[in-house]
Amino acid sequence: MSFKGVLIIIGIIALGVLITFGVEEIRFRAMNRALLTEAKSLKETNQRLQSRNDVLSEQTKALEAQLETKTQEYQEQISQLEEEVKRLEAANQNTKTLRAEVRTLQESNQTLRAKNDDFSKQIETLEAQLEAKTQEYEKEISHLQEERSNLEGKISQLQGIINKARAILALED
Repeated sequence: MSFKGVLIIIGIIALGVLITFGVEEIRFRAMNRALLTEAKSLKETNQRLQSRNDVLSEQTKALEAQLETKTQEYQEQISQLEEEVKRLEAANQNTKTLRAEVRTLQESNQTLRAKNDDFSKQIETLEAQLEAKTQEYEKEISHLQEERSNLEGKISQLQGIINKARAILALED
């Protein structure tokens, strides 16, 4: 090979190297532009996300404040409801006690009704006996009065019997 041939080959190789460097530089620049564009896009996205983050952070703070307010309201309501439950439980216990007392009174009333019925029957029996005795005594008094009019001499004796009869009547009334 001649010197010219070597120079041509070296020239071709140099040209290949230059082309390679040029392509690499073009690729590097294109990549750099793409990276710059992507970085710019990422910065914009980052700014949008930061802005969105700020908005969401404010919303979160507002919601936390609302949550705190609602929590306090619910805690107050829960406390009131717990007091109401305690009051209702006490009222329920009082109701149970009253029901037991009512049952006891009902049983007592039934017992008293039965006794009253017995007393009513006894009264009816005693009234019938009293009526019979009254009639008996009235007959006796009538008989004694007849004897008195017939036997004036025995007035004092009859007066004792009448007083006895009256005493007996007074005891049985």
